[in-house]
Amino acid sequence: MANMNNQGRTPKQYKDSARFAWYGVIGMTILLILMTLLSSCSITKETPTYKCELMQKGQKCLPDHSCCKE
Repeated sequence: MANMNNQGRTPKQYKDSARFAWYGVIGMTILLILMTLLSSCSITKETPTYKCELMQKGQKCLPDHSCCKE
């Protein structure tokens, strides 16, 4: 049997194929990381801003916010 190490490819073709395969693996890894970072769901909870006289004085507002004016 003939030499079956490179399956008919020249050493340059084999080296190029291996290099492009690694570029693909690195590219997929980078894409996976970017998709993970950019597709994250962010839940923002808006807290109502009350204009409370007690809070302006540095005191705690009442639990039912009856002292606040919207």
